[in-house]
Amino acid sequence: MDLQLAAPSLVEIIIAVVLLGLIAVTCVLYANLRRTAGLLKELQGSMTSELAVMSTKVTDANNQQTEAQARSLVISKHLQRVEEKQQELESQVRDLKFQDPSLKLYQRAADLVKKGASIEEIIESCDIPRAEAEMLVMVHKSQK
Repeated sequence: MDLQLAAPSLVEIIIAVVLLGLIAVTCVLYANLRRTAGLLKELQGSMTSELAVMSTKVTDANNQQTEAQARSLVISKHLQRVEEKQQELESQVRDLKFQDPSLKLYQRAADLVKKGASIEEIIESCDIPRAEAEMLVMVHKSQK
């Protein structure tokens, strides 16, 4: 058998050119696809690390908020105890005012001094010694 080479026909040449063109386009598209895949992988790595940083920041912010809430709760409980203690002390002071008769007398004497009563009026109304009445008058005059 003899192999004879025949000259390619115009249709065969066109098919060969189109085939070579398709191969070239395929190579270009494949190169673009690989480059795009590389960029996508790089972008994905960047996004992953950025997401990790953001996640850490969110966790830190949540921890800070939790700590602030805990501190706020401790402070509010402390303030509540202080207010309760203050109310208790105010109640005790009120009770003491009513229990100590001499305190009432001296409070009444001080009120009379503020109203401008004389030493004699203070002695008669409050039943306190003259020296104490004079001292109250002097103290209140020096405060004015």
